[in-house]
Amino acid sequence: MRASSVVVVLLVLRSIGAAAPRPAADDSATKDGATKDGADDVGDNGAHSGPRIPVIGPSIGTVLSAAYATAGLDREPGRGWIRRARLGGLVPWVTVRTSRDTSWQDAHSEIGHGAGFEVRATWRLDRLVFDNHELQVASIEAARRRERRRLAARVIHAYFAWRRAAGVVGGPDDDRVVARVAEATAELDALTDSWFSEEVVRLEHTPSETRRRATPAR
Repeated sequence: MRASSVVVVLLVLRSIGAAAPRPAADDSATKDGATKDGADDVGDNGAHSGPRIPVIGPSIGTVLSAAYATAGLDREPGRGWIRRARLGGLVPWVTVRTSRDTSWQDAHSEIGHGAGFEVRATWRLDRLVFDNHELQVASIEAARRRERRRLAARVIHAYFAWRRAAGVVGGPDDDRVVARVAEATAELDALTDSWFSEEVVRLEHTPSETRRRATPAR
């Protein structure tokens, strides 16, 4: 009877030990290898690029607007072209023709000379509904939309490359970081006719309170 009691006690102790929770693993490191407080950041090439600092610069929407204006893609002239092409139907085609006539009579041997002058105006009122040039305008508009998308892709890529590099603490001490910032800045300046660098300098010298008031709420 005692042996049975001892066996029961051992089985109970064993089950309690199996059900006990295991100690939690140390969460001081994340899956990406960063510390718990997030001080380290991982760059594009997988290497730690250091902690981050706030980047002062224009928004991506403002940079895109400046790039569109520089490339002449900030307007949609197609509707104006179509309107002028249709209104052209109200302008007549004017043709002028002159003629000279010679006549004579055998009985009196008289020879007469005459001159004719004809003016004709033609209206193409069907152009008020549809003009053949509208097909050309539609093709031009499609090409402009493709160019806007291509330009937007370049601007977005260069802009966020600049933000990633410019936000690294101690970046000026790293030649690679300085080169990335300079490369992205140069590309954005080329796409905005040097507006980007001037805007960054202006924002850096603008008081933070004024900058916050000027920034639209998102």
